[in-house]
Amino acid sequence: SAPLWSPDGGLIAYLMVDPDTEGEVKRKEDKRDHVVFEEDVHHQRLWVIDPESGKARCLTTGARSVHDYCWSPDGEQLIAVTTPLPTINSLFGPTDLIRLPVSGGLATTLATFLMSPGSPVVRNVDGERVVAVIANDHRADPTPSIWTVPCDGGQRRQLLPDLRGAVQDLIADPTDPSQLIALIVEGTHGRLFRVSASTGEREAIAPAAFENRGSIAEGISASRDGRTAFVWSASDVPHNVWSIEPNGDASKLTSFGDEFDGMLARGETVRWQSFDGVEIEGTLVRPKDVPTDTPLPLFVEIHGGPAWQWEDAASLSWHDWAQMLASRGWAVLLPNPRGSTGYGSAFEKLLQDDVGNGESKDLIAAAEAMVERGIADPDRLAIGGWSWGGYLTARTITQTRRFRAGVTGAGVANLTSDHGAGDIAEYNRLLYPGHPYDAATWDYYARGTPIRLASEVTTPTLILHGDTDDRVHPTQGQEFYRALQVSGVPVRFVRYPREGHSIRERAHQLDLMERICAWLDRWVPAN
Repeated sequence: SAPLWSPDGGLIAYLMVDPDTEGEVKRKEDKRDHVVFEEDVHHQRLWVIDPESGKARCLTTGARSVHDYCWSPDGEQLIAVTTPLPTINSLFGPTDLIRLPVSGGLATTLATFLMSPGSPVVRNVDGERVVAVIANDHRADPTPSIWTVPCDGGQRRQLLPDLRGAVQDLIADPTDPSQLIALIVEGTHGRLFRVSASTGEREAIAPAAFENRGSIAEGISASRDGRTAFVWSASDVPHNVWSIEPNGDASKLTSFGDEFDGMLARGETVRWQSFDGVEIEGTLVRPKDVPTDTPLPLFVEIHGGPAWQWEDAASLSWHDWAQMLASRGWAVLLPNPRGSTGYGSAFEKLLQDDVGNGESKDLIAAAEAMVERGIADPDRLAIGGWSWGGYLTARTITQTRRFRAGVTGAGVANLTSDHGAGDIAEYNRLLYPGHPYDAATWDYYARGTPIRLASEVTTPTLILHGDTDDRVHPTQGQEFYRALQVSGVPVRFVRYPREGHSIRERAHQLDLMERICAWLDRWVPAN
C-alpha cells in the first residue's frame, strides 16, 4: 500500500504487512489458528523496489510497524512514522519519527511524539533540512497543527502555536523548497494555505469562485507550475475535484452529483451561547422553498470524533443525513460542540475530564436557540448521530426530555467497558487523566456513561450498529438497548452483519436510511 516514487523516478517505496510464515500457514490449515492478542502480530514494513529489475528490499525490521513515510528531496533517505505494534491503538501512544538510508543501514530516531504524527514532508529552512508533520502535544495542546523536527534530530517545534483551526492535510510546495501547502479547517470551512516551514507565516490560496463558502475536504496536490487541486464541496454542492491556476482562477474537473443541481438545500452558519457563555457554532440546513418564518421539525445531527467537525459541505451519504431529512421537510442543525476541532486547542480542552457533560448542554442549548428564533417547532425535536455522535445522543437524552425521537449509530453506552473492548483505548487518555482502572479515574468515566442514567430517558430511540465493529463493539448498542428496554422506553436495536464501524454494503446503507426516516415519522408528529 501507499506507493511513492522517488524524486528521480528510479525507485518506488511502499508499505507491506509481513506475510504468514510457513508455520503459520500450516497451523491455519490444521485449524490450530489461535491468536494471542497483541502478541501474534504482523508488522507493516517499509520497502523499496526497482521497477526496472523488479528487485525489492525491506528497509525496516524488528518489533516496529511503519504507518506513514516520505522521501527526502535527494532520494537518499526516507522519513518514517513507527510504532511498537501494528494496531490503531498504538497510534495514540508514543510514536517515533525515524530517518532511514535508502541504501540500507540503521535507522536514526529524530523525535518521539506522544501520539502519532502524520503526513511527513521534508523542507529546507535556512540551508538545513527539517521534517514537517501534522501532530499535537497530547493533552497540553490537542489540536492538530504543523510541527517541525530537524532532519539530524533535535527539539520538536510547534510552527503554528496560535492556530484557531485544525490542520487536516499537508504536502510539499513544489514551487519553493521552504514552503508547505496545508489544508486548514477554521470553523466550518476548510481552506488551502501556503505556510513557511521557517516562520509559520500563512498565505491563503483562495479562489474567488468559491465566494468564501464551502469547504476543501481532501485530496490536495500541487504541480511545479503553481497549480493546486483538491476536492471541494458546499452544503448544496456535491464533492468534486477542482483545480486553481496561479492567478486564482478555479476549474471544476469532475461532474459527480450533477443530477442534484438546484435540488439541494443550502446551509447557513449559526451560533448560540451555551450554559456557561461559550459560543458554539454549527450549520443549519433548511428545506428548500419553505418560508423562513415557518417553525419546522428540527433534527440535531452530531458528528463523530469527538475530534472532528461539521463543515459547509454536502451531506449525501448513509452517514450524513442533512439533505435526506431536509428533502422530507426537516430543518437539520449540524453543531460543533466543545471538543470539536477547527476552533483551537482551548476549545478542544473544554472536553477534557468533562466528557459528555458540557457537550450535551451545548446540544440542548442548540435546540433551545433554534426554538427561540422561530426556526424549530418545540414539539417536533429529534437528535441523532454516528460514533461519537451516537454516544452524545445517548448521553443527551439522559439529560432532557425535549427530544421526541433519537437515533444512536455505533454509539458508546458504557465508557468503561468500551475502553477495554474498543480498539482505541489510548485515545481516551486525551480526554481523561488516565485509564479507568483505579478509584481516582473511574468516576470520570462513570459520570459520562449513558446507561448510568438510562432510567431518566423517555425518548424513543433507534439503535444501529455493525456486527463486526472493532471501534465501538456492538455490545455497546446492546447495553443501551437493554437499559432502555427495562426502563420501559420504546427502543429498537438493529445489527448489520459483516459491517464494521462504517456501513459499506449498499443494501444495508439503504435499510439504515429508510429506518431512520420511518422512526422519525413514527415518533415525531407530522405538521
